[in-house]
Amino acid sequence: MAKRVITFSLDVEASGPIPGPWWMCSLGLCQTGDVQRGLRLVLKPLVIPGVSEADDPAAMQVVAQGLPENLWTAEDTVSANVARVRGWFETHGKEPRAAMEELQAWLAAECGEDRPVLVGSPVTFDFMWLYWYWWRLMASMPPFGFSGLDVRSYFMGSHGVDFLGTGKQRYLKHYPNEFAHTHDPLDDARQQGRIWADMVEARNSRKKSE
Repeated sequence: MAKRVITFSLDVEASGPIPGPWWMCSLGLCQTGDVQRGLRLVLKPLVIPGVSEADDPAAMQVVAQGLPENLWTAEDTVSANVARVRGWFETHGKEPRAAMEELQAWLAAECGEDRPVLVGSPVTFDFMWLYWYWWRLMASMPPFGFSGLDVRSYFMGSHGVDFLGTGKQRYLKHYPNEFAHTHDPLDDARQQGRIWADMVEARNSRKKSE
């Protein structure tokens, strides 16, 4: 039997703009064909001596929005808020390599011999984090390879619009769903995964009627 492609919606929350100097706080992944089949991973900070930078306050404030506790308050200084959010991940997170091993096992169970392909918006940001972490900690090519599918690019081709005619609100105008964007990575992956599935289905339906 030929391999199938199984698409997975990916969302990453991070402490800064790029992996290495900053760390991946959490990730959410779900099948686009069944967004309830998902995985959320919370990670401890990855500290690399001589490379790691201080957590970016703006990034950490966004990350805090997806936590189950209200850890960012106007009454505290920015540095105190950042430290409290980082402390939450130090307490509740998995060791980064253990998290990658759990993800590897989960993907193997979900896919078997089939090929996982990541979907993101933009795929360049979320993919960058997961790919870098996988190579850094597992020293091997991940099962999703080095390619991914971009929601924005597909929307441009499907709807005949340019780059500035895309974005989350545009997607949701055409493909609304029940999932909210909360900065919990699995919530966000599910919202994005449903958009992707609905967009592909709509495109396939148009092709059949042509």
